[in-house]
Amino acid sequence: MSGRDRFLGALAGEGVAFAPIVWERLSALVHQERADWWRDPAVGQRLIADAAALAGADAMFVFAATEAVRLADADGARGDAALDALASGETARDGVELVRTLRAVASQAVIATVPAPAVLRRELGGEEPDAAEDAFTDFVSSYLEAGADAVAVVGAEALEVTDGMDRAVRLVELFGRRLVGVCGDDADTKAWDEQGEPLGVITSEGDWPDRTSGVVITPGDVSPRWDAARLRSVGNGRPAGISSS
Repeated sequence: MSGRDRFLGALAGEGVAFAPIVWERLSALVHQERADWWRDPAVGQRLIADAAALAGADAMFVFAATEAVRLADADGARGDAALDALASGETARDGVELVRTLRAVASQAVIATVPAPAVLRRELGGEEPDAAEDAFTDFVSSYLEAGADAVAVVGAEALEVTDGMDRAVRLVELFGRRLVGVCGDDADTKAWDEQGEPLGVITSEGDWPDRTSGVVITPGDVSPRWDAARLRSVGNGRPAGISSS
């Protein structure tokens, strides 16, 4: 069974799948440090595959939309005009190509993350809610069209994540894909699917939750906090009878 099959089955309550959040320091974690590695789909696919193998992952999160926001802000692009152009810009297209490449060649499921509209508006100083909401919808659509197995709405507050999920759910259902929300970081991380069913979260100490079905994620992005040895150890620490892909 492939990691993708295991992930989709776990969301349906059939078995357990592991979807670690490893992004900010992913390239360093697999000893191939490179700036903006995700912008080259071939390089990005290879590095993500290495990290997935290290963790024994069934699915991997892709934070290309967050990177597009970061680079827009770094370039001084702010306000509603920046939000209007965000999802159609070059960096956004690079993220879509990464998702498309992963979907074509990876055995793991691809979870494309999109910051909630409130996050987009806050990060780029937008004034009109419509600009952030349109950018959010455009990101979700482009990742679904590229073949993402699931979309994850991310944010610091549960209410803003829930609002984003409400906006995305019909579009995700139209494509026959899945939707999850991820809120917070480290010990405060919470996650759930479009039905409100909670995902499992590994503790900050690396302990697995006590469950026999569902998707299990890490406590936020662990790449700045865990080294390769710890990620491998946690991935290998699946409860007895729950094998990796």
